[in-house]
Amino acid sequence: MRKVIALLLVSCASRSTPTSDPSDLSADFPDERAPVAQVTARVTGPAKAGDDAGLTPPRSESTASLIATSIYPPHIRSVRMRKRTALRKDPSEGAPIVGIIKKDALAGVLRALPGGQDCQHDDGFEGRWIELAPRGWTCESALEPSTEAPPVQTAGSLREEDEHAEAPPVRGVYGIVRKKSAALAFTSPEDALAQQNGRALEGSNTVRARNKVTLDGRRYWRTTKGELIDASAIVHLSPSRFKGELIEAPADLPAWIRSHRGQREPVVTRALASARSKVTGKLAPRTVVTILEESADGRFVRVADSAWIARADLRRATLAEPPPGTRVDERWFDIDLEEQVLVAYEGPRPVYATLVSTGKRKHRTPSVIARVVSKLEHAVMSSEKESYTVADVPWTMYYDHDYALHTSYWHDGFGGPRSHGCINLAPRDARLLYRWSSPDVPPGWSAVYGDEHTPGSLVRVRSRKVPSPAFRGYARTLHQQRTSGLDLALAP
Repeated sequence: MRKVIALLLVSCASRSTPTSDPSDLSADFPDERAPVAQVTARVTGPAKAGDDAGLTPPRSESTASLIATSIYPPHIRSVRMRKRTALRKDPSEGAPIVGIIKKDALAGVLRALPGGQDCQHDDGFEGRWIELAPRGWTCESALEPSTEAPPVQTAGSLREEDEHAEAPPVRGVYGIVRKKSAALAFTSPEDALAQQNGRALEGSNTVRARNKVTLDGRRYWRTTKGELIDASAIVHLSPSRFKGELIEAPADLPAWIRSHRGQREPVVTRALASARSKVTGKLAPRTVVTILEESADGRFVRVADSAWIARADLRRATLAEPPPGTRVDERWFDIDLEEQVLVAYEGPRPVYATLVSTGKRKHRTPSVIARVVSKLEHAVMSSEKESYTVADVPWTMYYDHDYALHTSYWHDGFGGPRSHGCINLAPRDARLLYRWSSPDVPPGWSAVYGDEHTPGSLVRVRSRKVPSPAFRGYARTLHQQRTSGLDLALAP
């Protein structure tokens, strides 16, 4: 099943092509250098006795260098990937994929095993299967020894974003093609100059620029898909800079101003809990407030002295009990569809809250308890039925078939339904929660996959109608194992 997930990912009830698709690792995507550090990555422990008797054993977790001298000479400290590579759970081409590591990424080495017929060097001689730190096997032909130190792995923190508050919300330049522009996408400069063999861009198309070129005085965007599009047909997008709130104590759950009249409308405050009471001020959209008091009928809340507002003009984070089987320190997400709020938890403790956009009326987001199945640094999302294509969506986390938590760089309507079924996050929130959640994304990886042994963060999507959704996917399997006393994630 893992391989199927890796080869075909669907997004928000529509077709999605992840840029980390292991079925096409030679695809023409921009070469992005592997980051030095991202989030916590566990060091793989020793193999079970008898698994590889007489072969190269794994090194101890406390060993400073992960390179065993019996695998490479002492001066070799890491390996560098020669190409973008799918890493396997076991030393076999048929084994499930655990992640995708980028070209030029560095990694430590844990151990080596004979390659056999499905692992050979380019010259046809048998190679070795190499287990990289923290996990994942690849044939030796995909890498080369390096004297550089392996990357340092740091724990994902919900506070790390503060250091990058002034940085662009997303990497790169994005735009949307004007629907009435009759723009064409060309695969070569020659075709663009001749205005021939162009692909008609129908429906809604967002693109990401790899670079910009000038041909015969006309400016073009060269997209990450490798196509050339007239720059005059593209409207530059400015991604939202909105960001959620850290939670220091359960009593400090935030609420945001969001008028029921419209997301950009301010909200008036009144002296008393009545729509006819004297107006005492105004609050701007998305102002963070603390609820101090609630009216007896629940229609109004007080957020300051002589400052009552309608409850309908508020999006409020609420404390929720963890789903059964959740560990005391486990990182998980709770999404309230009515409030359009996501709260991130560590066990029973809320640690972060933010506004989201879930599915609009014809694309309602289903209530469910599931687990993150895959995390992709970028994913391409499209729908033939509704004729749209969204390029290079950063920090995408699939949790239930075609549903995902992901960045939305094309709108700033967080706090209200807006999507085709997925859970839209502001870019800064998406980046933060992607790095904080499970499964961890080791340095240099562009995709990672979760299962019962390496579980992804639990995602609960609930509503008033369905307050306790059913478990689905491998979340159901893991829930059954945990509640019965058998937890594969803790098994040796």
